[in-house]
Amino acid sequence: MMTNARLLLGLFLLFTILLGTGCSKMSAEEAKIRQAFPSIPAEMPIKNLGEIDFISGSPKKIELDGGQLLAITATAQIDKTIQIILEYQSTKHSLGSVIKQSYTESNQFLLKPGMRCAPKLGDDLAVVFLPKIIESAGETLP
Repeated sequence: MMTNARLLLGLFLLFTILLGTGCSKMSAEEAKIRQAFPSIPAEMPIKNLGEIDFISGSPKKIELDGGQLLAITATAQIDKTIQIILEYQSTKHSLGSVIKQSYTESNQFLLKPGMRCAPKLGDDLAVVFLPKIIESAGETLP
C-alpha cells in the first residue's frame, strides 16, 4: 500500500512539473536572455533584435510593435568603445485614434566591442541587441 502511495505521489509531482513547464510562455532564448540580464523585470516583455550593423554615427530606425519607434545610433570612439544613443517613442491610441498616452525617452551609454546590451525602454519593453560598427558597406572595423 505504501509503494502505491509513493508511486502516486511521484506521478503527481512529475505531472505537476511537466504541466508547469508546458504552460510556460518563456522560450529557451528568452530564458537565456533573462539569465544574462537579470535586471530585466520578470513581467517586462523582451524583443531580441539580434546583431545590428551600423555605419558609425548614422542612426537606424526600428519600428516596434504597437506604435513604438526606436532610433539607435552607434558611434565608434577613439578608445575602441561604442557609444550608443537610443531615442524611444511610444504612442498608445484608444478608440477613435485619440491619443491616450505618449512617451519619449533618450539614453546614452558606452559598450565594449562584442558586448550585447539590453536597455529598458520605459516600462514597456527591453530590447536586446549586439551592435556591430562597419566603416562602409561590407568593411568591418577592427
